[in-house]
Amino acid sequence: MPRPYVVGGTVVSNLLNRYSLSLMLMCSVYYFRYKKLSNHRGVIGVISETELVNLLGSRVMQIATPEIYPPGSIVWHAGDLTPNEIQTCQRLPFVSEIFHLEWAEKQDGSENRFKAVAKELRQDYDAFLAFLESADHQLVTILDRSWVEVIVPQAFDYQSPARQSPYLIRAMLNLGESGSSITQVLDPMGGYGQTLFECVLRGIDGATLEISPKASHRSADNIRKLLGRLQIPFEEHCEENRYLFWTETSPRRCYQIVNGDTRRADQYFQGQQFDSLITDFPYGVQAGARTEKMQPTQFDQLLDSALPNWKNLLKPGGRVVIAYNLYTLARETVLKLIEKHRFRQQFAQVDLSERISDKIHRDIVVFEKAE
Repeated sequence: MPRPYVVGGTVVSNLLNRYSLSLMLMCSVYYFRYKKLSNHRGVIGVISETELVNLLGSRVMQIATPEIYPPGSIVWHAGDLTPNEIQTCQRLPFVSEIFHLEWAEKQDGSENRFKAVAKELRQDYDAFLAFLESADHQLVTILDRSWVEVIVPQAFDYQSPARQSPYLIRAMLNLGESGSSITQVLDPMGGYGQTLFECVLRGIDGATLEISPKASHRSADNIRKLLGRLQIPFEEHCEENRYLFWTETSPRRCYQIVNGDTRRADQYFQGQQFDSLITDFPYGVQAGARTEKMQPTQFDQLLDSALPNWKNLLKPGGRVVIAYNLYTLARETVLKLIEKHRFRQQFAQVDLSERISDKIHRDIVVFEKAE
């Protein structure tokens, strides 16, 4: 039977006993470690926890990333993970390892005993380490990181000056899942095609809409190169403002790159609907600052015009995930527009904002089609 744990050389009554009475039983949880990346700060732990809650549901204990924990914090999951759920966890970009922990405790009939223990341990990292020593603690899996090397921007000829981290793109796709795995994704401001990279890796259909003809052309070059690197056979078709890549796999997958204005997005994808729309909204340069034929537009006006079109392209219950700059678009404005166009905000109590530089304070907002 697991022994009592020790903090600072002193035997401490097992915290679990505070919530137990008489009958001993074996309890177990899975927990997750994440590693901070050099170009990210504390928000990564919050994103990791939010992904887990979204992907695994109410069994996740929402006590992750307390301030006292060092880099490599903890997210608790109460109960067992199925093999399919462990496979799903392979898509978590910032999590590095999954562990299984078993211990003995006295049964008190409380459904909240895991949360009670977790709350105590959150307040004392030394107690957590001692708790690990007192239990049967086994590594379940180390999450694969090879996918990053496949799609890092440096591997491609064309890179957007404002390119987003592949880790963040993957996290945004995870936040875009609602109830079941997504199979069709649209990036309505697609840039150089980073969202399509992740769609290719996941083996799901993807599309981008981009106002710049040059960026659309370069996005097609990038996807062509990625499919070649992965040795995925494909057919390519080029129309007036659209590139189509059909994989010669089973099942066949389609990747679309469309040159057009996001404010008329539903005109370019007539008869199509998507599980999720994710995009990296312009951070600091006005949308009309490019040389292409688009009049300068304020960011709030651009989003206000785009949202009805995006909504038409969403399946019922589909989600939109937007990363944007708080210095150029106020969060209050975004939330008002979400309400105006009858979307439901998701993860409203979670702060996913992070100050990147003196000019960029990035925020991520998630909202769902309400009808």
